[in-house]
Amino acid sequence: MSYERARRLLISGGLAVLLLTAVVMYVRRVDPVEVAATLLFIPVFVCFVFWGSRGGLLAGIAAAAAYALLRAPAIDAVGIDRFTGLLFSRGLAFLAFGAIGGFATRQLEASLDKLELYDQIDDATGLFNARFFVQDTELEMSRADRYQTIFSICLVDIPADSLYPLKGRQKGRLLKEVGRLLSDSVRTVDRAVHARDGNKHRLAVVLPETATEGATVFTERLAEKVSEYLIGRGAKIDAPLNRQTFTFPEDQAGIVALRQEFALIDRSEHPEAPETREPGETS
Repeated sequence: MSYERARRLLISGGLAVLLLTAVVMYVRRVDPVEVAATLLFIPVFVCFVFWGSRGGLLAGIAAAAAYALLRAPAIDAVGIDRFTGLLFSRGLAFLAFGAIGGFATRQLEASLDKLELYDQIDDATGLFNARFFVQDTELEMSRADRYQTIFSICLVDIPADSLYPLKGRQKGRLLKEVGRLLSDSVRTVDRAVHARDGNKHRLAVVLPETATEGATVFTERLAEKVSEYLIGRGAKIDAPLNRQTFTFPEDQAGIVALRQEFALIDRSEHPEAPETREPGETS
């Protein structure tokens, strides 16, 4: 989950709690000034969510001043001595709410940003995502160069418009099912990937220690299996699914180009992602 989405959920939930608290206090005939004081937590809450502890503290100071103004008539009538403790406790509550809330939201933002930065799982299918593919193939290329081994990549593209006959939830469930199908179709050492690239869903499988012949057979079988599965669940597949096979080192140029395509997908989904370098490049 991105911080933007978490912030929307946080604001919605926080506002609901504060408003509900104020309504309950009003219904129970609590002092109207105290009901208003509860509502003063709302601007403090909004400020620390968007601007951190600094925004929360400034809003807390403003809320404390507003509360003092609300109490001004009573203070003029009976004197400030009876309200000193109340003013102090309310002001401290506003300031603590702003400072601690701001610190907590910044920690949440940092944690979610870090989680998203290193996230390697595709939400739609449960398979690995484009970022993982770029990183994993770089490791495989380096390993193959070092130990003089081989690996292959099979690629099957599903046109996005082939899923249009399905409704939103059906489409989501179908992608999950395709993810499980792919997971069940590969060896333990293989890594299956899904990425949405514009008008197509790209399914890629990294096959360690697999030569061209074996990878080609696997790719053909996988493409047919996925196509039959989709057609059986209402997808509109009018032509054979596009499929490709790459084997390192003879298809190194093709693999490099494919890695660049997946890197672009990753950067479109995660603009904060660091640039990836091909093996042997220096910064």
